[in-house]
This record gives sequence, C-alpha cells and structure tokens, in this order.
Amino acid sequence: MKQPPTTQQRPADDTPEWLEFFKAQVEVFWEQQVTSEYFAAFDGLKLHFAYYRHSDSAPLVVIAPGRIESALKYQELFWELAQQGFSVAALDHRGQGLSGRLTANPHQGHVENFNDFVRDFSDFTNLLVARFGDVPKTLFSHSMGGTIATIYCATYQHPYKKLILSAPMFSIETGIVPYWFARWIVFAGAWLNRWLAKPWYFLGMGNYKPVPFEENVLTHSRQRYKAFRDAYDNVSDVQLGGPTFNWLYEAISAAINAQKLANDITISVILFQAGNDKVVSTSGQKKVAAAVTRDHFRFETIKGASHELMMETDKFRQPVLDALIEETRKLANA
Repeated sequence: MKQPPTTQQRPADDTPEWLEFFKAQVEVFWEQQVTSEYFAAFDGLKLHFAYYRHSDSAPLVVIAPGRIESALKYQELFWELAQQGFSVAALDHRGQGLSGRLTANPHQGHVENFNDFVRDFSDFTNLLVARFGDVPKTLFSHSMGGTIATIYCATYQHPYKKLILSAPMFSIETGIVPYWFARWIVFAGAWLNRWLAKPWYFLGMGNYKPVPFEENVLTHSRQRYKAFRDAYDNVSDVQLGGPTFNWLYEAISAAINAQKLANDITISVILFQAGNDKVVSTSGQKKVAAAVTRDHFRFETIKGASHELMMETDKFRQPVLDALIEETRKLANA
C-alpha cells in the first residue's frame, strides 16, 4: 500500500498561497503516487488512464471527464480524495488527453460514434474491476462525461453504487442561434464530413489556443484556471482544439438519448447544475430532473457557478466535493 499524502490545510483558492500549495503538495503527489497506464480499446486505439490506489480495501472513485479534458486536469481532486482514504481513477476518452487521436490533426475534437465513448468506458470499468476487485465504487462525471456515464449506467450492467453528474451535457448551448437551426447546420455539416471522409472543424472552431482568464467562461477561480492552463502548456500532447461537425452531431444525438435514458438508472444519482453555465444548456438538465420519477435522484443548482464545478472557486466547488466524499463514505461504511 502506498503511503497517503501528507494532510495539509488547503489555503483558499483566492490567495497566492493556493498555487504554492498546488505545486508543493498536489503536483508532487501526482508525480510520486499516481500511476499512468494505457490499454487497447475495442478497435485497437490506445487509451490512457491514471489511478491512485490507497489500499486494497479502499473505496474507489472513478472519474469520467468532459470534452478536452485529461486525468491530468483532476490532480487536485485526486489529492483531496486520497486525503479521505479513497482510491481514484480517471480515463482519458478517445481523441483527447493522452489517448489516441482520431484525425490527422491532433487538435480536432472528433468521434465517429458517441457510443464508442460508452463502450470504452465499459471496458475501462471492467479493467478497474479486475484491478481493484469488489470495493465500493462511485462514478463522478463531468459535462460530456456525464452523458457517457448516463448512457452507460442506463444500458450496461455495472459495479457502481452512486453516480454524481457535474454540469452534465444533456443539451448543447447554442447562444443566440435557435436550437433547431443550429441542429440543422450541424447535421448538414456532419453529413458532408462523412460523405467526403474528411472531418473538419465546426464553424468558428480551430486548434488549441489558451483563453485569457478574463475571457474564460469555465470558472471564477483565477488560481485554479492558471493551474489548468499551466498543466496543458507543459504537456502539449493533451492540448485539444474545437469540435468537428461530426463530434457535435454525435454529441447532440447522445444528449437527447441521455435525457430519455436517465430514468432507467437504478442507482443513487445526484445532478449538480451550474447556475451560470455558458458551455452546456441547462434546459436538458431541467428536463431530466422533471422527468425522473425515482426517489433516489437528487437535483441541486449551484447558483452563480460557471460550468467547471470542480475548477470553480471554493464556495461553488465545496458543495460538490462534500457530496462526493459523503456519498463515497456512505458506501465504505455500508
């Protein structure tokens, strides 16, 4: 068993001391105690994952990240959950992070079929079951990862007892463009992509380009945003640009499917909505909350929060972290 990281009172994220803590504690923990590996997907694509094993009997939290994300982005969450005595694992979805890319341009966010994400996650879960055994397992998912997790939990036999959805992608934000018109453009572009067998970016999208904090719509936390950008600047292989037409087509279809399937999930679910989300539309989340009839489904809005709940300021982030810890602790004590 690895020695758990040294417990330290984490400074507030709006102080200069937070970045010092991140570099001295979190990054060192990540380098020394988190293992990075690969496995082959059903089609031979190389998929990356990272994990920390606290002990053979510790409960396991599994992370399904959002679009553009890598396990690397969850270093702080890994550290925090390790502090609680939990094991942690995260998958880099196909076409992003350190996993194999799907087009000649490694910056394109692309997928041929959204169900490939779901199948990959099933294979990843099976790998974890073989590695960690029958310890209690909680599934934490963010944004696109929430869509994957919802479809997976509703349609596959699985070992998870709790599902936490962080700003899940149950509908796509289209801004001032009417949703029906945006869908028509996406579907037409995706059809051309497939006909020409040449994926290209959706309108206005391009290669990875760091966005200044003042222009970002992900978080109010300057310090966590800097840590996120520094990590991606230092490991250029995880950099990802905008989505292709086909990724958007598949994402819209999957989001609609996830709305329909949410009521088929039989385990305990908590859906956290970011009250000031400008990345995914909250309408799909509200539809799911209104349609789900099971008493084990909980819906909470973090008022004022931006999309990246686990990268937000402490006041927005802490309720989500507390729920994740509390639900996993319940499993461990059951």
